[in-house]
Amino acid sequence: MRKFLFKILCLTAAVTAAFFWFESDGSILADSSPLGLDDSGGWLTSHSQDSKSFDVIESIHSSMLRVEMPWNEVEPSAGAFVWSYQSETGYVDYKTIFSRLEKRGIQPVVILDGGPVYLSSLYPQQPVSAESLLENWQNYVSAAVQQFGSQVDYWQIGGVINDPAYWGSLLYPLDEGAQAEADLELYAKMLKSAYTIIKSSGAGDMVILGELALNGDCAQHPLFYLQNINEKEAWYDFDTVAIRLSALDDAPDSAVVDTCGFNSLQPSGVALADPVKAIGEFMGEIKPKPVWVTNLSLSQDLLSARAAERTSLPEVVESDYLARASGLLLAYGGADRIFWRYAPQDGQPAVIALQSFANLSQTLSANATQENAGASADFKVLRFRKNGKLAIMAWRTQGGDEAQALVIPGVAGYKLKAYSTDTESLKASKGVKMNVDAGGSTALMVSERPILISGKLSNIKESLSAMLADNYEQASRELQNRLTGWVQVQKNKAADQVGNWVAKQQASLLDILRSSFQQWIRQSLGLAKK
Repeated sequence: MRKFLFKILCLTAAVTAAFFWFESDGSILADSSPLGLDDSGGWLTSHSQDSKSFDVIESIHSSMLRVEMPWNEVEPSAGAFVWSYQSETGYVDYKTIFSRLEKRGIQPVVILDGGPVYLSSLYPQQPVSAESLLENWQNYVSAAVQQFGSQVDYWQIGGVINDPAYWGSLLYPLDEGAQAEADLELYAKMLKSAYTIIKSSGAGDMVILGELALNGDCAQHPLFYLQNINEKEAWYDFDTVAIRLSALDDAPDSAVVDTCGFNSLQPSGVALADPVKAIGEFMGEIKPKPVWVTNLSLSQDLLSARAAERTSLPEVVESDYLARASGLLLAYGGADRIFWRYAPQDGQPAVIALQSFANLSQTLSANATQENAGASADFKVLRFRKNGKLAIMAWRTQGGDEAQALVIPGVAGYKLKAYSTDTESLKASKGVKMNVDAGGSTALMVSERPILISGKLSNIKESLSAMLADNYEQASRELQNRLTGWVQVQKNKAADQVGNWVAKQQASLLDILRSSFQQWIRQSLGLAKK
């Protein structure tokens, strides 16, 4: 008993020390939910005066919200920054937005995109001057960080950076619908300058590489783009990679999101997750970085068709598919965070799906594994560890609402409760008690509607140890990411100091050479003083 208490005290001390070490940075030990909302379409941003809209995302336990801050909107003329303005869809007030999010414990992820509308360009012949763009880009980033750096810890550099539409908005900001070829040399410089500005303000802030779309030109595939970023020596100027998905047009278990044929070194057979896994593997060969998946959504045609097949509602199918896709991307794809597209103006996600989001936010984590569900490929079983508890997601990949028996092993010592993923509450009274047999297995009937099983260790010692171990692992992972960023900042500062010293020495040497050359000329012409 004493040894157990000593171990618990050591783990508690380690977690507590980590907390106080980064006490000023609340995001280190913030809610560990891997789910966030993607408001890059701007609906919530343009409803900044409606506090009820923010109450909704708080009620569903969203850990993060992606917020767009277009350069063309916040700096309509050189040096004149406006942080509140009337947009086409409503009134935008970033001060109010970030205050409301901060009050509710939701981390904003600010997307720095758009272009400088006050610089001259002529589409398609003459883009904005790269030199002028970089100079004004630094001013834009500096102004945003200075204004909101105390409330924002996550900054995305650019929009969808392997999409010609993004480059059109950057290089031809006055021409709506313009498209342009990606300029990696320019982007690397933008990334480096933004990284320096952001990290100088807060070394613990996280810099996200602009989104990389999987559905575009294969020549601009995320893997090629990342390779080129590394060749431009900009690999250490970002902390996280964001992969953008198009709306899924098939069930998550069979949806194809990458048509370019790249695959994981160890493919799982899940076409949705393997491209994300392949990107993670590639980065691991250079320097591992967290992978986020953005814009998770479903096509309306898919929802309508599958609802008709199952004699159900599109909203029910949406809830099931978003839950299943999130689990697959975490467990098979190795994603660290998943952002659901948030577009209330289109009715997505619907209320049922938002309830699933709330339940999954409280139970899922990036600490995920998958297992072989017996000899059948008709089932998916995923396991997640969080705060000392076990969460299991299980479903049939086909068959609609027809349920079949599934045996889940490896749950000895757990008290289990089963729920529908869109249950109104995860209270124990709302769950169905599941028995565990002598062999440590449990069984249940499963259909295409995913089941969420919550497990808690019966033994108090084991439960407490597992909780502390999970929290310590989460804190360690976050601290390692922040520490890597801090070390890179110090390297950059040291490199700058060395560069400044070299520049001074070069200037001094040039002065000496210039003076010597002038003296030689004078001597050659017989003008030097005797």
